[in-house]
Amino acid sequence: MRSYKFRTGSPAGSLSAAAALTAFTAAACAIPATADGPVPGAREARPPAWCRPGPGLRAGALPRIVDLFQCDVRGRVIRGTSGVAATVPHDGSSVTSRLLRRHGAAELRIDVDAEAGTATIVERRARIPEGRPRQAALAPLPACTDTARKLGPDRWPRGTRISWHYYPGSVAFSGMPAGSGAGAFRRGVRRAVDVRTDCVRGSLSYSPKPDIYQRYAGRTDSPPNILGPGACQSRNGINSFGWAELRTPDRDILAVTCTWHVGNVIREADMAVQTQGKRWWTTRAPRRGGAQPVPGCPEGRYEAVSVVTHEMLHVLGLQHIDGVRHQNLSMSPYVRPCDDRDATLGLGDYLGLIDLYGARPGPR
Repeated sequence: MRSYKFRTGSPAGSLSAAAALTAFTAAACAIPATADGPVPGAREARPPAWCRPGPGLRAGALPRIVDLFQCDVRGRVIRGTSGVAATVPHDGSSVTSRLLRRHGAAELRIDVDAEAGTATIVERRARIPEGRPRQAALAPLPACTDTARKLGPDRWPRGTRISWHYYPGSVAFSGMPAGSGAGAFRRGVRRAVDVRTDCVRGSLSYSPKPDIYQRYAGRTDSPPNILGPGACQSRNGINSFGWAELRTPDRDILAVTCTWHVGNVIREADMAVQTQGKRWWTTRAPRRGGAQPVPGCPEGRYEAVSVVTHEMLHVLGLQHIDGVRHQNLSMSPYVRPCDDRDATLGLGDYLGLIDLYGARPGPR
């Protein structure tokens, strides 16, 4: 894990944090002057060499601590060492970008503290090697008994009903009929929130359910705020989930999810499922376990409901759980073609949501 921190002086007077930071930046970068004009011989402050102009900055090239009056990164794209990227918010909110690959994942978190005038960047990577573990001790645990989970620092307020829109986008290139493409998102979001599982005899879900809800608000013309190669952009007030051609040379990317938060409270989320170089499929009816890969799935395709379920668990605040021991959980960063197991939560996935939100107080 790599951490970077951007720091300035504290806001002064009665100005808001954002206004004070802007004033501080302008003052720090101004050319010294007198009443008769600039001080003779004075030069305008220049940004350091690593603060190069252009569309973005690479996290690996930045020093640990950066003064914003030297390099104001707000509004600029920060690219992590593993392909994940995000734009530093201007509005005082923070952002987390999560990128899912076939055999691994990456996360880039940018915490903006408007009052302190700081932004902290943290990168995380997760990868599960291909192939079966050689030692029986490393064999994957059954999803129904594996209690492992990893909570993110952010969550929605308990009792929130997350209203989200479906963006059809590039569904025509997904390999699925338009109706199936829309249905996959609705089913995946619902399965995550309603803790759908194969692990409870006589029931389709765990009980009690977590105190968080979802509402499908219909289609939208507003695409997920995720730029071509997978960089989170500025938020726009709409939770947009849908299909996108994420134009990137990384052929392993399956999906990108962005969440924007103020403090540790999530305020908005977008989700994009990749259609460039990827083809998708979904089962006709909910499954109760069974053979893998799913019978009837065209070779090389990915099961859409599983990936949407996984990404929705990110939206709710869960992080990847690493290691081959836990690869049967929905939050494992390991996605196999024609495998729908992530569409049903394991015990650790469920316990993570209960840790975040507690139990629902009653029927809604």
